[in-house]
Amino acid sequence: MHYLIALVLALFHAFLGQTPPTPDINGTWTAELHGGEVFLQVRTAPPPEWNGGRWGGDWSSGQTLSTDEVSGLPASGDGLTAEQIKFELHREAGTLAFQGAFREGRGAGLFTFAPRAQFTAEMKAIGYVDELSPWRRFQLALHDVGPKYIGAMKAEGYGALTLDQAQRARTHGVTVDYVKGMKAEGYTVASIEDIVRTRDHGVTPDYVKAMRAAGYKDVPLADLVRAKDHGVTPEFLQELRGQGVSAPTLDAWVRLRDHGIRAAYITELKQNGYDKLSPEELVRLHDHGVNAALIRELAAQGYKNLPIDEVVRAKDHGVSPEYIADMKQLGLKDLTLEQIVRLRDHGITPGFVNHARAQGYNEDTAEGLIALKNRGMWRR
Repeated sequence: MHYLIALVLALFHAFLGQTPPTPDINGTWTAELHGGEVFLQVRTAPPPEWNGGRWGGDWSSGQTLSTDEVSGLPASGDGLTAEQIKFELHREAGTLAFQGAFREGRGAGLFTFAPRAQFTAEMKAIGYVDELSPWRRFQLALHDVGPKYIGAMKAEGYGALTLDQAQRARTHGVTVDYVKGMKAEGYTVASIEDIVRTRDHGVTPDYVKAMRAAGYKDVPLADLVRAKDHGVTPEFLQELRGQGVSAPTLDAWVRLRDHGIRAAYITELKQNGYDKLSPEELVRLHDHGVNAALIRELAAQGYKNLPIDEVVRAKDHGVSPEYIADMKQLGLKDLTLEQIVRLRDHGITPGFVNHARAQGYNEDTAEGLIALKNRGMWRR
């Protein structure tokens, strides 16, 4: 990349030395070619009046395009290496012309934007009467917003869009194909804001198809948006179902995902004797910090095959395997887990037991130690 940066600087200085005036919109670009697509990023300085003067640095934007959309780039140029290359992106609002170099499919250079003279009149003809500055035309060109896109969106039911709405929809990935694809899956979204939100949250026709195949058809769109937001994918459903988990609703799957229930967690619980747990039991165990390691360590201390409620109670009350081992070393053996919980709740620590014995109190039962602690008689 150092080579490309040096070349960009050389081109930049050569560009400044040209006799023709510098275009209103110009800047630098970088690109990566892969699999017939190009990720193209441009960077430039916006005019001072843009965004009310609240922008103090360079402005950049990136997008992935098919190489078919870019005139001058080879269709399969993953390893493209070229000292000097020129290519163009033709849009209704104007043309972006690029020059620079590529090395092994990665490129950099300079670009200029030339507005198309007829564009303003074409936009006025469809109802957009505001004057379009060169900067606005550059943005519209970069994101391919013009009469074709606006007309196609109108045909799909999104008429009377402001220019800001049209540009926002396009930059957020709401293409005409996306709208048609969602309609084909049974989802007609009334407002442009809602379709943008749906696209932003990753609900695509492919996601809808996959969730339908997983058993969720005719689901309200808001529920799909929530599920996708929370990471409930067809792959997640498949993994947990493969572990024998069955959730009654989409919300139940969302809860499992939100509470960190994964296939590996379920597998480990199964390996330690906890099979066929309900979604609520899985959530409860995970929320209370009960994992396979704790279960194994409790079993090593003699507490095997405990009911879920007892494991959770022990964890909640701070009964660790180390605490149990310490109590055993002090001769407190054959205690039930409930007795150990009561010891822990009453602050019976190894230090307390040792100190009490040093004071002549040789209690060796859970109830006796608790009574001693409650009376405070060991402090003499």
